[in-house]
Amino acid sequence: MKQFFFSTKALIIDGDKFLAMYKIIDGNKWWDLPGGRMEFGETAEETLAREIREELGVQIKPIKLIDTWNYMPSEEFQTVGVIYHSKIVSGEITISEEHDGYKWINIKDIGVVGGFTREAFVERMKSWDWNSVMDDSITFRNELL
Repeated sequence: MKQFFFSTKALIIDGDKFLAMYKIIDGNKWWDLPGGRMEFGETAEETLAREIREELGVQIKPIKLIDTWNYMPSEEFQTVGVIYHSKIVSGEITISEEHDGYKWINIKDIGVVGGFTREAFVERMKSWDWNSVMDDSITFRNELL
């Protein structure tokens, strides 16, 4: 049976670094951006806010939509999603049991050994205009969050 999911991810930026989560599997760090799958009835922004609260214990504000992504590891499974430039507006980072840790990663370390190597995002992120991505003068306006 084929499975299809929609997911939202947050690119939380601090200077020239972004926050990435990891899970250790077989001694290796498996990286991801914080966020997760949409539940029925949610908007993308509601999904993002809920997932970030669950994973990091903080409240975020989506600034702007950066990009879309597609991950299809087999003919039976596909996840499609969006990435929002986001800012932490309250709380201290406390990771959930879903991950083993987090790290602020320099944008220059995308795709390099020891850096951020999440297959679904690396090639897209390497081609971004990072000056535009980091510009937070355009804000997403949603009073529900």
